[in-house]
Amino acid sequence: MQKDFIFQSKILTGGSNMRQFRYISIFLVTLFFCSIFTLTALAQEKLPEIVKNIEPSTVIIMTYDIRGKIIGKGSGFFISQSGDIITNRHVLTGVHRAEVKTAKGKVQPITMIVGEDKESDIIRASVNIPIESVRPLSVSISIPEVGERVAVIGSPLGLERTVSDGIVSAIREIPA
Repeated sequence: MQKDFIFQSKILTGGSNMRQFRYISIFLVTLFFCSIFTLTALAQEKLPEIVKNIEPSTVIIMTYDIRGKIIGKGSGFFISQSGDIITNRHVLTGVHRAEVKTAKGKVQPITMIVGEDKESDIIRASVNIPIESVRPLSVSISIPEVGERVAVIGSPLGLERTVSDGIVSAIREIPA
């Protein structure tokens, strides 16, 4: 189910397709933040090599008000070759328009919301981007163990492409 992308309070609501999207999106985001960066699974690689491998799949999201003034930044990642991204829902809520900046610095508009889950703060959106500029993540289906080393690439507080590493401190289910 695709809807035209309108930021101003035009957010998708529930339904059977949305429930299915919720489970899929929770699964994908969990895998992204846990499995993709599991350092023990990539034990032969050093952290800088892992970052170089994963970074082309990540994007910085810039959001704007109706006057074109930047009002926020976030991060996300490509999930499909067609240019769909996953990010946090709050990044796109209430903004007039949004763009993504790829790891190579190319800026492209977000064109539509594909699906969302309010409770999990997850949204999938489409980016108008040439297919050759997209490098979706390869998703692992294994779940890391508590104590495994992981790394995350993000943009906390607007600090673009920040890398943090640590351990998986817990595995929890997200309530339905």
